[in-house]
Amino acid sequence: MSRLTNEGLSPVARFSLALGAVLAATAIALSAGTAYLVSRYVADETSSFTQQAVASHFGTVFSDDVFQRGLTEEEEDELTEYVTFHFSIYNVVATQFYDRTGKIVFSYDASEIGRKIDSATLQGLDLALKGTRSSTRTQIIADPKLGVPGSTVGVGSYDTHHMDGMAASGSLPPGMARMSALEAWIPVSQNGQVVGGVVVWRDMDPIDAALMRIQMMVTVIILAATVLLWLVLRGVYVRSSKQIVAQAKDLTRAVVERDRTYDATLTALANALDVRDSETGGHSDRVLQYMELLIEEVGADTGSTQMLRRGALLHDIGKIGVPDNILRKPAALSESEWVTMKKHPEFGARIVAGIPFLEDVARIVRHHHERWDGKGYPDGLAGEDIPLGARIFSVADSFDAMTSDRPYRRAMTIDDACAEVARCRGTQFDPAVADAFARIGRERLARIADEAPHTHRPVVAIA
Repeated sequence: MSRLTNEGLSPVARFSLALGAVLAATAIALSAGTAYLVSRYVADETSSFTQQAVASHFGTVFSDDVFQRGLTEEEEDELTEYVTFHFSIYNVVATQFYDRTGKIVFSYDASEIGRKIDSATLQGLDLALKGTRSSTRTQIIADPKLGVPGSTVGVGSYDTHHMDGMAASGSLPPGMARMSALEAWIPVSQNGQVVGGVVVWRDMDPIDAALMRIQMMVTVIILAATVLLWLVLRGVYVRSSKQIVAQAKDLTRAVVERDRTYDATLTALANALDVRDSETGGHSDRVLQYMELLIEEVGADTGSTQMLRRGALLHDIGKIGVPDNILRKPAALSESEWVTMKKHPEFGARIVAGIPFLEDVARIVRHHHERWDGKGYPDGLAGEDIPLGARIFSVADSFDAMTSDRPYRRAMTIDDACAEVARCRGTQFDPAVADAFARIGRERLARIADEAPHTHRPVVAIA
């Protein structure tokens, strides 16, 4: 079932590929969405945690009012050691303290202390002096040792503010490294008043590495779940397909058996009529064979073929309603007897129309004695108003009647009967059907006509 068919991939293969594509797209979208949400959550939580952690240390670390007065060199060394120790716990690699005027009052880089910055040119500082926390991701160059928990590095030549110059030069001072950092700005308040602001740069490389591992793990889990789901759904589809195919085969066999039963029943009815009308024994079967030859020439579809065959078997079923003294009369019928005989198409149509699967057949039964020129019976239909099945049947029925003996006449030869069909083209018979009949080989017609009741065997003229 999973093999390639003549038209390409099998249904299972197409379903598997389509399902795989859908699940792959879903997995990619889910992985990307999950990675984004996790990264945003980590970024937000890291920013919030960093801001809260740094702010919580000001009451303990800064007992002296560093934002109101300058520090001695000894105080700066002591504060630097104290700050680096506490801030290193949070992977902070650089920091600067600003007073209300924008002057740097503390930095790991001693050369920065005392430099004044206009808060209007630095958004983070401006927000901090207004009492608002903020943070952003950036790239910096700093000493990674300052972010190792427990570090107590003193003041050195750590230029962590003029990073553009380092990046442009292409070379880094010894011990320095380029890293991804979180730049967090925190306002400093005393007695309910904002007295300054602090900025810290937190090394995010460890967090980013951990986040990458988490994202890869989530991606692997999603991928595994997707593959498992693909296998489960494909298995369900394959099992369902096999079950559907099996049920379809069972249904097909049931339909075939039903049709075989229907046809067997119809054949039995036709045979019963042949027994009653012994003078036309085998007529329905021969008409059916002639019709099958005509169907090949006309090119009727499969559904029509089945209907035409059933019509051939039942076309004379209405003769059940014709009295025996008329049906089995060994001589030509009188005019009044013909009136009764001509009612058999109506009788047959009423009989057949009551059977649901023979509704279309009833039209053939009713109109098989109509003529192309409108002079037939029972309804006097003409031309294409006559159902195609009835027009095909009319030729086959007439040909069998002409090539079969009757008590009041002998059978015509195959050539004479064919000539009569051609002569009646456009009057009694549909021209297209008559032309199709003319294309059938005489030998094939003769093999069927040999089975008809007649005194002398039909003769095929030799050219």
